[in-house]
Amino acid sequence: MTDLLITGTLDRIPVEWVNHLDKLTDEELAKVPFGLIMNSWPADLQAFVSRAMELGVARFLEQPAKPVAGKASFPPTLRRGLTPKKCMELEWFTALVADVCNGVQCGKVLDVGAGVGHLARILHHRFGLTVLGVDSDASHLAKAQELLRHSGCTGNVHHYTLRVDDSEATVEKVRTLLADCPDPVSCTCGEEHKFSEQRTNDQYVLVSLHACGQLSPGLVHLFHSLPEVKALICIGCCYHKATTLNGYFPLSDELASLGDQWLNTSARYQGLRLACQELRHSWEPGREPRHLLYRAMLEMACQMYGLPWRKSRRHMARQSQLSSWRAYRDHIMHDVDCSTGTEHDAWCSILDQLHATHEDQLPKVRVLTLLRQLLQPCWEGLVLGDRARWSG
Repeated sequence: MTDLLITGTLDRIPVEWVNHLDKLTDEELAKVPFGLIMNSWPADLQAFVSRAMELGVARFLEQPAKPVAGKASFPPTLRRGLTPKKCMELEWFTALVADVCNGVQCGKVLDVGAGVGHLARILHHRFGLTVLGVDSDASHLAKAQELLRHSGCTGNVHHYTLRVDDSEATVEKVRTLLADCPDPVSCTCGEEHKFSEQRTNDQYVLVSLHACGQLSPGLVHLFHSLPEVKALICIGCCYHKATTLNGYFPLSDELASLGDQWLNTSARYQGLRLACQELRHSWEPGREPRHLLYRAMLEMACQMYGLPWRKSRRHMARQSQLSSWRAYRDHIMHDVDCSTGTEHDAWCSILDQLHATHEDQLPKVRVLTLLRQLLQPCWEGLVLGDRARWSG
């Protein structure tokens, strides 16, 4: 999306669509992904929205059930260093894991992509579960063990460094890891939940809160290959982060048999990017378009004029820095290496010229974000359906 001005993406949107959709308020625009269609719109726009709603409905067929265990709360010592969003994820996910463990009568959890062990510690603290946490990044191991020591209970949570993929070598390594799991140690964690009776067995629930990219299919393969794993809870993300689409997407015979008759590799990557965009419930039409347009101007300055900009932070611009073009420009110039004030002013002038030339494209960008939002559930439903068919 950063090169939308360079590639001419905006010019492919029908002018009539832009003219009609630009008349909508942000509140009205936010209702379109939920089915709002106006009789005054061109017939092809009405048909597009209607068809997108039809194809995307599978993504929203089932409302998420509330975990029987209830949203898990945990003490401040376990919240330290966590964002509110991460806390919310962990509260619900740990309760879901507890429900599944109860259902399959397992007292042990294998957490893949465990990071520094937040999920593992909370699962044990609240539910008394034995947890094996594995992560491919060796640098996380020492931090996970340090945090575990500070949590006050180290006997039933164990961390290892292991890269998980869909290879048979990984299956054997995980099989050995599970077989060598230390015996549970008696403690008071999770006393209100009755997992103690299940701890004597050697069965596991396999979980991953953020199974990024190719990790998700690898976990499905692991689940089918290990009889001791009785359930899989996998929250996939970043579907587009794959070194190759071969053996990753599509996976099912139904889609794979179509080959390039369906979509070429580039289009599939773009579809996977769409699949992991935010859902319609959290989309904010008044926020995203301006950010996309400004970022596209920055990309044009880098590619066409050689602006020596290097991104130095994950979230490049905060909302306050998107309040105006000048605020955004001044913010990004902190990451532009300039040897003199004259050079700094020259780059600012080029950026300002790009803004003056392309600022009238904002209505088109606004419509583009809507079209992406309409297609997001179609693509995510396709990805999840493909994996479901493949996994059996």
